[in-house]
Amino acid sequence: MTTDLSTDVRQLAMTLGHTVVASLWAHDDDLPAPLQRVQKGKGLPPVPVELRAPVVTSPADVTVDDLVLIYDQRRRTHPFDMLRYFTVREAIASGETVLARVTATTAATITVTQLQAPAPWRSLDLTAFGEAAPDARGWTLRPNIPNRHIGRLGSLADLRRDLAAHPSYQVWKESFTAAQRMKKAQADARAEQWRQEQERQAPLRDATAHLQQLLGRDLIHWEPIAGRVVVARDLRAPGRLRTYVAGLSSTGAIDVGSFPGVQKQLDLLGL
Repeated sequence: MTTDLSTDVRQLAMTLGHTVVASLWAHDDDLPAPLQRVQKGKGLPPVPVELRAPVVTSPADVTVDDLVLIYDQRRRTHPFDMLRYFTVREAIASGETVLARVTATTAATITVTQLQAPAPWRSLDLTAFGEAAPDARGWTLRPNIPNRHIGRLGSLADLRRDLAAHPSYQVWKESFTAAQRMKKAQADARAEQWRQEQERQAPLRDATAHLQQLLGRDLIHWEPIAGRVVVARDLRAPGRLRTYVAGLSSTGAIDVGSFPGVQKQLDLLGL
């Protein structure tokens, strides 16, 4: 069994990327699972303050280029305070939160742009950490709306500096670059394979089109997905199509002068 080197490199880049990103925020692996904490009810104490994102209660709590975590539970059947009972890492990974970057503030509102959460390996380009997600939407909101919780994750400049200072950052960068290079090489190889296949098919498609003009689509056509000619079921037996074409020629349905050309097209198509 051969090992897919590109998969190994991508996996390494993804693992290291998650490790480096996770290092931005403290965590306690001995804590019960997040849902267990929530399900045990209100009597359970919140996670330690140092593991939580500071709560944003007014625009004065953030500045432009801060990263924030937004948890809007107004439509939730059973609301709970995620910022109190989840660590930052857990809140980011929950799927119910939005990671965003502050782009403007007023005395009453903040304007943010959604970021791509660092989840799949393709998004773990740490050099682009904090950039807007594809088709990112921006919106303006008030921080003090009931059941809308906003946590400050830190300034983008500080977070990027912390990422670059991580001991595994350079190894991640090398593996990620290698994975991207392999990905491009594979894409180039597929494109070249496609080009060669289309080059191979071109004369076959042309021969099929010419025969189709003589015989009609009901009897012969080109199947683009399979990349081959398809003959009507009644004429698929060996020699049956050539016999049929010879009959057309003998009755004058096909011009006698064009018959040799038709035979060459049949030869080319292997019919």
